[in-house]
Amino acid sequence: MEISRVVRAISPEQLREFMDGREEGTYSLVDVRQPEEYRREHLPGALLIPVPELETRLHELPAGQDVVFYCRSGARSSAAALIAQDSGVIRGSIFNLEGGITAWDGGSIGSMPRVEVFAGIRTAGDLLMKALEMEKAAYILYATVRASTDRDMICELMDTLIGVEEAHAKVVYKYLAQYWTDGSGELPAFEQLFEMLNGRILEGGLCVDELQPWIRGALAGECMELADLALEVELNAYDLYRTLARHAAGTGGGYGFGADAELIFLNLASQEKHHARLIMSKVAAFGATAA
Repeated sequence: MEISRVVRAISPEQLREFMDGREEGTYSLVDVRQPEEYRREHLPGALLIPVPELETRLHELPAGQDVVFYCRSGARSSAAALIAQDSGVIRGSIFNLEGGITAWDGGSIGSMPRVEVFAGIRTAGDLLMKALEMEKAAYILYATVRASTDRDMICELMDTLIGVEEAHAKVVYKYLAQYWTDGSGELPAFEQLFEMLNGRILEGGLCVDELQPWIRGALAGECMELADLALEVELNAYDLYRTLARHAAGTGGGYGFGADAELIFLNLASQEKHHARLIMSKVAAFGATAA
């Protein structure tokens, strides 16, 4: 996209198309509200930089990337976009989301990205093993729902998600094989290792066991509730990997990955975004059934 010296308005629909059509790591999404607002709800993958801190933190944004600012309704982000424009720091195009998050209906999540699930991890191998555990947790969640219902639409969605989670786990496993340094022996084959994993904690920090009462209630209700749960799981995963990618870019690597760290996390984030789009493509059909 050509370099722009003016702030461009972007509608929610245009932003969805923009995000769907761009590779991870080629743009920045910036939430300029306050931390408590961000914790309640934010767009997946968004970096939090409150408006009062923007001028001193613009250096955190890659200068050559396009940047999309948003707030609650578009007023604060409009001011933020003008600050970024006047600074001369941002060389890419600058956008302001019309109507802010209030107008957004493309999926949002609450709480901060749960990077604490990686607390105490120091090596690339350990981090990827944790990521594999979380993929197994999503796999178990979807398999649990699948085994608990005979409703065709839910079964179809869960079968699809079970397949994509296993496929994504294999991608994580390939990275793990590259960074495996455990002195206890060779890395087990994927099928053996995946079977061994407990898979209790999802990327959002939720425990699969804690969701059982909610799953039972949702199974008795509308299909849309289960689609919403699956969407939240995938968006939390996307948000987490985007955050880890930013951390890797800011530290020049991290966890022993070296220069490959950012690309690995962006690749994993891209696949989670694909999963979320897949779920959202089913939502219209679920809604029609509910009607």
